[in-house]
Amino acid sequence: MVLLYNVIDALVQSRKISRGYLMRCENCGNESPEGSKFCIKCGKEFKGPEPAVCPHCGAEISAGTLFCPSCGRSIAAPEGELGGGAKYEPLPPISDPQSASYTSNIALDIIFTLITCGIYYFFWQARQFKAVNHLLEQQRYNFWLWFILTLVTCGLYNIYYEYYLAQGLVEAQEKHGRQKSRDLPVLSLILTVIGLNIVTDAIQQNEINKFFGK
Repeated sequence: MVLLYNVIDALVQSRKISRGYLMRCENCGNESPEGSKFCIKCGKEFKGPEPAVCPHCGAEISAGTLFCPSCGRSIAAPEGELGGGAKYEPLPPISDPQSASYTSNIALDIIFTLITCGIYYFFWQARQFKAVNHLLEQQRYNFWLWFILTLVTCGLYNIYYEYYLAQGLVEAQEKHGRQKSRDLPVLSLILTVIGLNIVTDAIQQNEINKFFGK
């Protein structure tokens, strides 16, 4: 039996050297070839990597996913946790008597945009510009400038402006001491380029609503 084990072990070691890939057993510490289901020495089964899950809703996700396909939230860091495992205390919503004019029901925004063939979309954009200007405490976003240049450029200017607006939201998050959605500008740009403007605005509106506890 010992002789048989020595022969098998020698074959395994030679295969390790030729391939250069090793799997270490957690039970006995012996190294086995990559792809082995069981340890060649103690017979313990190798466990595969645990599937990644969304830290917010628990849905299974693919490795490297930026946003959960189930709940749509960023999975860069779990709620209440920053990079490096540092904890943060969620800040209370911004108390503002005009908050009702900045927040909205996203589902209704989408429905109204669809049933009005896009007309409501302009009112939605104007409200978002007003909200981000309020959060930044400056008049950075101008609706009429956006409207005219978007028409003149056949919609191309809107691609840039969605990215620009998302940058303002990230700045507002930093200004008010909230967790930053660093990937929001790039995501907004990509969605707008492929024609999903309404999805871009839904995500941005969700970020705006968070400031006011909606």
